[in-house]
Amino acid sequence: MFILPIEEDHPTRRFPFVNLSLIAANLYFFFTTATSPGFQQVVLEHGFTPARLQAPDVLTSMFLHAGLGHLLGNMYFLFVFGDNVEDLLGKVKYLLAYFLSGVGAVALQYLTAPHSSIPMIGASGAISGVGALYMLMFPWKKFRLQFFFLVFPIFGIPTRAFILVGVWFALQTFMAYASDPRLGGVAFWAHVGGFLAGALLFLILYRKPKTS
Repeated sequence: MFILPIEEDHPTRRFPFVNLSLIAANLYFFFTTATSPGFQQVVLEHGFTPARLQAPDVLTSMFLHAGLGHLLGNMYFLFVFGDNVEDLLGKVKYLLAYFLSGVGAVALQYLTAPHSSIPMIGASGAISGVGALYMLMFPWKKFRLQFFFLVFPIFGIPTRAFILVGVWFALQTFMAYASDPRLGGVAFWAHVGGFLAGALLFLILYRKPKTS
């Protein structure tokens, strides 16, 4: 059994070119790296390793994923949240917010384990920031927590964006405190850092549309 949050009707006014381009870029880099015999070396050289602090790795690490499940999970949430955030922020601000959230994720992960030699990869931190922006822009938007058995939907529980994303952030924060970032595994502090960066960027970048 698994659970997916399903966004209820929430159309966009403009084609989400940037969001779909980010998804396409992640898919491209996954299938050109993770399927090659030298993937582990790519991770070592281009993942973000705190003990070997290199600025280019902050960017390249966002486009590397450990496996197909890691990739598809991240891309699903980017697809759900990103189009509406891009719609309100605009293409340039959205792209800026995405990458700055990724930087915030890397920064907090680094601060919690600056001597770690374990590389960090994945777009989760950047997407956490997008999720924070979505929650703050559309707190009352309807979602359904859909339960599946294999690929068959069983039942759904209605919820709202601020509950869905807020509970997720609380769980990530709890797991961040409960785990040791020096041991590898899920980079929970990166999720927290990306989310906090997204919340800060909401205050800086977002302007509520005027109504007449």
